[in-house]
Amino acid sequence: MNKVRNPIIFAIVTVTCGWLGVWLNTQVESPSPQESLGLLIWITAPLLTSLLLRGFGGDGWSDFGLRLNLKGNWGWYALAVLIYPVTIAITLGLSALFGASSHERSFSELLPIFLVGIAASLIKNIGEEFTWRGYLTPRLKALGLGDFPNHMLTALIWGAWHIPYWIFFLGNDIIKSYTSIGMTWFILLGIIGIFPTALVLGELRLKTDSVWAPYIAHNITNALSAQLIIEGFVKFKPGAELIFSPNTDGLVMVILFWVAGLWMLKRKTQ
Repeated sequence: MNKVRNPIIFAIVTVTCGWLGVWLNTQVESPSPQESLGLLIWITAPLLTSLLLRGFGGDGWSDFGLRLNLKGNWGWYALAVLIYPVTIAITLGLSALFGASSHERSFSELLPIFLVGIAASLIKNIGEEFTWRGYLTPRLKALGLGDFPNHMLTALIWGAWHIPYWIFFLGNDIIKSYTSIGMTWFILLGIIGIFPTALVLGELRLKTDSVWAPYIAHNITNALSAQLIIEGFVKFKPGAELIFSPNTDGLVMVILFWVAGLWMLKRKTQ
């Protein structure tokens, strides 16, 4: 019974905790939404819930995935390191080819910004990856759910968790500094892009039997994709981010990740 009950509890908490955080921010004064009690609740509640369900709810720790499992998995770890840089390079190359963007700064200046971004994302992504790929993906697998529906259900809950963050904690001003397509399109494409992202990261988790491979990939995109735009390395023509954004909120990246994820699923059957 725990196998069914606990993922339901987890899903309810994760889908509602952000909205609880939004409400708390109306009751407790804070310097900004990015430095608020509500944001802290949004980012920590899923991880704390998963740990409690493992420790006290009967799920146990055997499928947490804390071992690296490097033997036989070097190729998947290489994919974890390279998938975002390669797909971003393809996307920006196509963007330049079609005249949709221009380069505003030398890419030789990107390394220190990338390293700072990696350092900033390490703790944040422990909370995120150790929750979604460390808890939900293996627990849905324990229910007997097939790999593809597992990743799609994970994506659905993961996407719902993001919505209050995008609207209230991130906010319109920060989104405007990243894209010209507006909040509605940003959220719509963000949710669409979460599905192939969950497929790739989930497959990395299952292929390696380790949470570290998707954790590595997630850190790399957090340190790279948005910084290319926010730090002025790439400037898009208005609306071109809809197609060429260097994250999975752009249509080219969505297509590339679907191709990569479906290839990973096919590799398993072979």
